[in-house]
Amino acid sequence: MKKMISMFIPFALAVTLVFPALATTTYAAEYTELDMYFPIDIEEHWAYDELDNFVNADLLKGYKDFEGTVTVKPDQSITRAEFVALLVRALALKSEETGKTFTDVSKDKWYYEPIQIASSLGVVNGVSESKFDPNKRINRGDIATMVVRAFEKSVSFEQELGELYFNDVPDYYAMESIAKAFEAGIVNGVTEDEYRPFANAKRAEAVVMLQRALDLQRGNLPTDAELFERIIKSDTESTEAINQNKLDQLDAIYKSHFTGYSLAISNDYGNELIELASQDYSLTIQKVSDEHLTVLDKTDRFAIIESTQGSYTLTAKQNGNTSTKTVSSDGLYLLKKMDDNSWKIYMHYLNEEQQQ
Repeated sequence: MKKMISMFIPFALAVTLVFPALATTTYAAEYTELDMYFPIDIEEHWAYDELDNFVNADLLKGYKDFEGTVTVKPDQSITRAEFVALLVRALALKSEETGKTFTDVSKDKWYYEPIQIASSLGVVNGVSESKFDPNKRINRGDIATMVVRAFEKSVSFEQELGELYFNDVPDYYAMESIAKAFEAGIVNGVTEDEYRPFANAKRAEAVVMLQRALDLQRGNLPTDAELFERIIKSDTESTEAINQNKLDQLDAIYKSHFTGYSLAISNDYGNELIELASQDYSLTIQKVSDEHLTVLDKTDRFAIIESTQGSYTLTAKQNGNTSTKTVSSDGLYLLKKMDDNSWKIYMHYLNEEQQQ
């Protein structure tokens, strides 16, 4: 699906329909924060859905080269430090404990805090009593072990463990975790008979395993009401600010309700509206019909809400020219639980017909 936010795509459509010349005018830098949500190396990847979701939710960080090209390198091996950071970020793990002390993990390193958190919670251990080996490539067996430890309080691993289906997994410390993760549907084999526990795990494999585990969390679900409230408030407050020409309030409104990709693109369109307002452009939004919200899925940390039946009339004016268009707001909202336990929108997919 295309990355769009239905609240702001109509604004862009109104600008294009009324003032074509303005639609091509840009004041933004050639490469902006928004570019980070469009890595070029995942479009045809087998793990596209999981990778794209993690990128949109600010869980997976991409790389930008000197030309501004963004990649996430899905088939690159992932290190122990990188996986621990990804795991801590995905679960928003916290700890007041000091954690274990590793001689090769100093406080000035970017991975110090996530390793400290994960080790204090018993999610990870070192390769020895004194070393963590943060830059060592992590293998598939170790990832399964860390995932089971991290999710054991929020995911049921109570399935009866029969014979391990993989003939290449020896009787060693990760065997039980591999079996539990497999039974829960978190990991698969590389082939029907082989798990390849000692093979280096790739970034895409790590993301997919974490996404599957996150999808199983059902221990602390949000209420439908708090999810709906976030969507309704984001709509109401941003619409009022635009209709009252209080565009300087948009930044605070966006930060209150959006995160990830939604925050980036909302800021992009908000800045465009501010720029156009200096050129005698104005936009008003009138709700025609209320949207009907339905929870399609929710877990402890993520939710998918379907929006139907909603529509708006948009009126754009500039230099005596006026254009009016009625648009639908139907689509899917994706929400994420934040570190402070609030819920924010990180993605909004339009229905297919609205993306044409």
